[in-house]
Amino acid sequence: MPTGTMKPGPEKAETWVAVNGRIVPEAEACLTPSDRGFLYGDGLFETMKARHGRVDFLEKHLDRMREGARDLAIPFSPAPSFPALIQQLLDWNGLHETASVKICLSRGTHKGPLSLYESAEPTLVIFARAWEEPDPDRWERGLEITVEKEIRQNRFSGICHLKTLNYLPYLLTRTRAGHAGFEEAILLNGEGSLCECTAANIFFFRQGQLETPAASCGLLPGITRAVLLEILDGNGTPAREVTRPAEILAACEEIFVTNSLLEIMPVGRVDGHHFPRREQTRELRDRFRSFRNTLYSDA
Repeated sequence: MPTGTMKPGPEKAETWVAVNGRIVPEAEACLTPSDRGFLYGDGLFETMKARHGRVDFLEKHLDRMREGARDLAIPFSPAPSFPALIQQLLDWNGLHETASVKICLSRGTHKGPLSLYESAEPTLVIFARAWEEPDPDRWERGLEITVEKEIRQNRFSGICHLKTLNYLPYLLTRTRAGHAGFEEAILLNGEGSLCECTAANIFFFRQGQLETPAASCGLLPGITRAVLLEILDGNGTPAREVTRPAEILAACEEIFVTNSLLEIMPVGRVDGHHFPRREQTRELRDRFRSFRNTLYSDA
């Protein structure tokens, strides 16, 4: 796996990406048309939040990519200099505050059979973009989401736990939600149980207890979801991982979603049901941020 080299900074403002360990202007970055990621969506990705040049929970993201790459027989062994490469990319793009960092890994050039053969030369691309946090008023309003009625998550697919490059089911669902006037959508599995949103995991306070769909429902277990569950377990107030039908949402006290960029974001409406309360969600957000900040107390 290419490790990259440290170079002098750019002389002019451009958008830079890292391709197989080398930072190049995005306009000059090239991939072969025979790349398996382009041909078949044969690969994985991670989206992460960087703050002041450091990526939150980087090792957890890399561990998930390692596990997924192992499942798909794609070599992925980032060198010790990998965090420095990301820091350099952030610096070259002038991203000194909050940013989104995306790692895309594919099997590389298609040279073998139409199967998941092991590649000696995978493709690794890193992007970095500015990210603007929701302002306090936007956070208080919460997201408006809908329950998708037709598209279902297949918990027996064998890949629902992987963050693959083939994102079409989520894009289709999110587009349908947008056309109906919503910002997000909740996917159910084939049995009609709550699963996940198109770009987030979902939590809900029900009868005074925090619950979230179990991984066995067919969701992609997010990094923020995992960290929040760890925090709650450590405080002796674990969340329940459950199998629930969509109908229970109407009676929930509060609902929120989690992902690496939004962290914890309340839901203000699910279809025709409104959820104005924020007390418990706000308290969890503050606990999450406090925990996250303790990891970088030297920053």
